[in-house]
Amino acid sequence: MNKRLLIIFALLIATPFTVRLYLAQRNQVQVLPCGDISKGCGNELLNVRFEEAPKTMKPLHLNLHLSQPENVGDIHIDFAMQKMEMGLNRYLLIPSKETGDWQAEVTLPVCIQGRSLWNMLIEIEKKGDVQRFQVPFSANPGRSD
Repeated sequence: MNKRLLIIFALLIATPFTVRLYLAQRNQVQVLPCGDISKGCGNELLNVRFEEAPKTMKPLHLNLHLSQPENVGDIHIDFAMQKMEMGLNRYLLIPSKETGDWQAEVTLPVCIQGRSLWNMLIEIEKKGDVQRFQVPFSANPGRSD
C-alpha cells in the first residue's frame, strides 16, 4: 500500500513539470536573422520578404515561400514593435495558385516615437502542430532605434 501511495505522490509531483516542459517545447520560437527583409530572410524551411522596402502606413506585399509546403494548414503573421506594445497586428496568409507561395497585403502602424524596429512572428500550422519563427527587421533599413 505504501508503494502505491509513493507512486501516486511521485506522479502528482512530476505531472506539472512534464506539462510545463511540453508547453515550453511547443511554444519555442526560432529566430531568423534578417539583414534586409525586402531581399528575403529565412532558413532551409522558409523564405519571407516584402516586395518593396517596408514603410509604415503603406500597404506592403508580403511573400512567404516554403520548401516543404505539404500538409500546411493556415499561416499567420503577427507584427510587434521591438520593446514596445503596439496592439494586435495579425494577418492570415493566402496561398497563391500561380506560385504556390503564401501572400498577404499588410500595413505596419506608425510609432509616435518614430521607432522602426519590428519583429515578425510567423506561425505555420502543419498536421495539428505549430511552428513559430521570429524575423526581426527594420521599416527603415540602415536605422537603429
